[in-house]
Amino acid sequence: MPNIYMFFDGSSLITQIRQLQRNDGRFKGHRLRPLDLVNYFDDAVITDGLGTVYKRAVFYFATGDSQVEQFLDIPNRNTPAVVRDVEFRFCGRKMAGSVRYEEWLETVPDEFRERCQRSEKGVDIEVCCDALHLAAAKLLDRLLLLTNDSDFVPLCRMLKQLGANVSLIRLSEARLVNEELVEACDTYDVVEERNLLTAFGL
Repeated sequence: MPNIYMFFDGSSLITQIRQLQRNDGRFKGHRLRPLDLVNYFDDAVITDGLGTVYKRAVFYFATGDSQVEQFLDIPNRNTPAVVRDVEFRFCGRKMAGSVRYEEWLETVPDEFRERCQRSEKGVDIEVCCDALHLAAAKLLDRLLLLTNDSDFVPLCRMLKQLGANVSLIRLSEARLVNEELVEACDTYDVVEERNLLTAFGL
């Protein structure tokens, strides 16, 4: 059985949720249910309906990021049989005052957004270290990566050199995709609308 992992860049995920809520009123005021998102990608992208095969899904958030609970419905790990092979990792740190900055950043046109200073430290490094460790140890056959950050382009290229396949995944096309990232990956998938509505409890 192949070793398949899903890594979710929390900053990019929250940005995509914000954009979706801004563009489509149906999503406004609703939080994303991460487990539904994992189940969708497992079923639609990995197995094509043949059953769960992913090894682990990891959501990476900056420690102290107050936006997480505002935009995501994080499940209670203490409830039996709810969370299986899904990790919510808080690492790095969120810089002070970054919530207002994130809101301002949403107003910056896509073509200039990558030039802006990030408001978190260490999360991208954690994602890269985990992925490279797995690939170098031959424990990674495919990585589904949710991000829109071009900083991950070298990681995607290196994973392919180490023999792993990389799939770029996104919530929607409400925001322009980073074309350099698409080119660096093997596949590119977006959640189907009906499944996206389900993931927001709609």
